[in-house]
Amino acid sequence: MYTRFCRSVACSPFPIEIQLLIRYVAYLTLSGRSFGTISNHLSSLKHVNQLLGFGKVWDTHYRFQLVLRGAKRYIGVSPQRKHPFTPELLLQVFPLFQLDKPLHAAMWALFLVAFFTFLRKSNLVPDAANRISPKVPLRADLAFDSHGATLHIAASKTIQYQQRSLSIPLPHILGSPLCPITALRHHLRLNSGPSTAPLFSVLGSTSQQLFPLTSRHFGVFISKVISAIGLVPTNYSPHSFRRGGASFAFRCNVPAELIQRQGDWQSNAYLIYLEMSSAQKRRAVNSMASNILQLSSL
Repeated sequence: MYTRFCRSVACSPFPIEIQLLIRYVAYLTLSGRSFGTISNHLSSLKHVNQLLGFGKVWDTHYRFQLVLRGAKRYIGVSPQRKHPFTPELLLQVFPLFQLDKPLHAAMWALFLVAFFTFLRKSNLVPDAANRISPKVPLRADLAFDSHGATLHIAASKTIQYQQRSLSIPLPHILGSPLCPITALRHHLRLNSGPSTAPLFSVLGSTSQQLFPLTSRHFGVFISKVISAIGLVPTNYSPHSFRRGGASFAFRCNVPAELIQRQGDWQSNAYLIYLEMSSAQKRRAVNSMASNILQLSSL
């Protein structure tokens, strides 16, 4: 994008001159990029500039700092978060799934595992079918037991050097359409294959070959079911399950440290995912009011 911008203004991209960089920040700002995206662009450019042997660093340049602060005020830094996928929403879309179809069976299992595990998209499906990341679970990583099942995650965004692993339990919810165990067993029965295959892979319609579901398949399917119930599809993404599952666990009084551990958050960033319900907020102020009354009666 930066080199394309440089061509459009007839300037050499490297070494980076401060005036050109200021114009680029203005261009990104008016193009509707978030402030976080702009910061990432600038960080990458700084590293490339230094790798090419140009040592000029603009972080402390007065005019650059003024423009950056102006961009931050103009854009704002509040992230546009996707809406959560709640249990109520899962029940609403469930009738849309034709579970006798291998693709629908796999997608429903994926929806429920994503909700109950709070996992990132990269720990569920690959970006491309021909590049299976070590982060993506295989069928061998799922073990059924008397309580339900356990999903083993060996690598993730925060686990890159085999320093630890995640073992995430999945519950058996007898009689519920939201039971992940029932959905997984049904998916694996319709889409049978070797233990070395990605967990969420589907048999082709004209062959017995397994094809991994990708992040694009996941996102497109979400958009279709959300549109079918009359909601705005751009408000939802695979990330909606991570947010929705963590918020629901919080609503069920699951300790915050367990939510953090299961969702593989290393920092307190997970707190932004936890939505307090109206009932929880009401309990908080009612508790305060009750104590005020006790003080007033003294």
